[in-house]
Amino acid sequence: MTLEQERMRVEQEAARLESERQAALLAKEELARHAADQQKSQEQLSFELAERTATIERLEEAKRLKEEEVNSWQLKARAAQDDLLKTREELNHVMEQPPPPPPPPSTMLYDHLGDNSDSDSEEGHEAHLDTLHEDYSESERLTEAQKNLRVQEQLKTLTEELVQARDESKKTQNDLLHSANVREGRDKYKTLRQIRQGNTKQRIDEFEAL
Repeated sequence: MTLEQERMRVEQEAARLESERQAALLAKEELARHAADQQKSQEQLSFELAERTATIERLEEAKRLKEEEVNSWQLKARAAQDDLLKTREELNHVMEQPPPPPPPPSTMLYDHLGDNSDSDSEEGHEAHLDTLHEDYSESERLTEAQKNLRVQEQLKTLTEELVQARDESKKTQNDLLHSANVREGRDKYKTLRQIRQGNTKQRIDEFEAL
């Protein structure tokens, strides 16, 4: 084999080795990119998973708090309903009570009036008794009116508290759906609030009609 042939063989071998080296470098770079993409994808998936887990935990906590709030308002509503019934019973009892009879006239008053036998004294005696009876009746009417007013004010206050408690209970239940509606592109919150306000007005009208 001549030197020229040996040189050509060596050059061809060197070219082949260089080509293989370049192919190996390209394969290495491709593997590196693939590994980087996989790592990035894995990190992205891990991040999304952590974010979704945190969101679920946050929603579950919010739901738990709302359920506790609803239970609290339901207890308040039941207590207000019981107070309302008791107040109505008290009001009915007061309204059904007959006015007490007038007190008997004073004995000293009879003795004093008995000493006068003329018609003017008798008329004055009767007028005085009528005045005493009217004063007592008026005092009783004022006392009963004050009691009725007090009971009616209590009834009105308890009625307003009951309506507010029921309205707040409805509000908390509807608010649980608000975040889901926003995510789905629906805005029913105002509509629910309008419906809830209409129901509240109806309940107020019904209680005022009692």
